[in-house]
Amino acid sequence: MNKDEMIDGIMRASGISKANINRFYDGLVELAKKKLSAEGEFTFPGLGVLRVKIRKAREGRNPKTGEKIRIPRKKVVRFGTYKDLKELLNPPKTEEPTS
Repeated sequence: MNKDEMIDGIMRASGISKANINRFYDGLVELAKKKLSAEGEFTFPGLGVLRVKIRKAREGRNPKTGEKIRIPRKKVVRFGTYKDLKELLNPPKTEEPTS
């Protein structure tokens, strides 16, 4: 789903104008960037949390030459879902009765 598809879907579901949803979306993105940069975390209530994590430096290989290379540590963003969403996507399996 791209930005336009998301905005159209929200517009149809909410009845809010496309321009207002577009401004809201842009504001949400800016807020997420600021919070991640300053605090390392941004919460989407009802969905989950974006968190800044540090990926350790590691050794890799250049796929073209096979030469070993050093990949430096860096910050990455990870999304963790809330339990409700995990259970929606992966419902608990019920035990089947044994004969």
